[in-house]
Amino acid sequence: MGCEPQRVTALVDDALEGEERAALEAHLAGCEECGAQLEEEQHIRASLRGLPSPEPTFGLEQRVRRRLRGRGRLSAAARLLLPLAAVLMVALWARGYSPFVAWELARDHTHCFGMDPLPARVLASEPEIVTAWFDEQGTNLPLIPPSVGRLALVGGRFCWLPDASRAAHVYYASDHGQVSVFLVPHDVRMSDEHAAHVGGRTVALVRLGSSILGVVGDDENQVGAFVSRLRTSVAALGPGATPILTTLRPAS
Repeated sequence: MGCEPQRVTALVDDALEGEERAALEAHLAGCEECGAQLEEEQHIRASLRGLPSPEPTFGLEQRVRRRLRGRGRLSAAARLLLPLAAVLMVALWARGYSPFVAWELARDHTHCFGMDPLPARVLASEPEIVTAWFDEQGTNLPLIPPSVGRLALVGGRFCWLPDASRAAHVYYASDHGQVSVFLVPHDVRMSDEHAAHVGGRTVALVRLGSSILGVVGDDENQVGAFVSRLRTSVAALGPGATPILTTLRPAS
């Protein structure tokens, strides 16, 4: 069998059985790229399992006890909702955890570029058209170039991430590779930049003004070129300028 990143993720999720699992394990024994993805996803899951439990707000126990006072026991609904609330608190904490965000973006990049045809909702090579489409949906994109190196703008859409947030996802592609640019819809706990390798993909999270962009690709040099282009473009606007709703043309 060939490389199938989705099956590697399914193996980590313990969702494969029988012959399918055996075939993938045999493939992993000889595939360095899939083996790296397996190791990275196992590491991420181990990190998530080791996350500290969120600290409850001051007085939470007293408030819960007051509401339950006079009841002999928790209702069936309460027994279900309290653990669910704890899981939700952990999920909200993980949402801003930079390694987790990098894993989410790498997974969505692989999912979208693994589909034929590419699941874009707007198909265009002109930044103005793509920017206008996202603007109509209520999302202002930062600077997007028509091309970087040999990779050209293809289009984009909104993608739901595993943390239940919805990110603007812009596609770049050519015969030389694919790169995704995400507008992360929430804050990420990092300084100006976070870089990671996830499942054979290179991921860079970059803080540009009030926006956080995620750049994902198979080639580290291509990802680096996108990050440099975005940073240089924002710097060229000058202090206090905003990149929102501005499009970038190739340097002459």
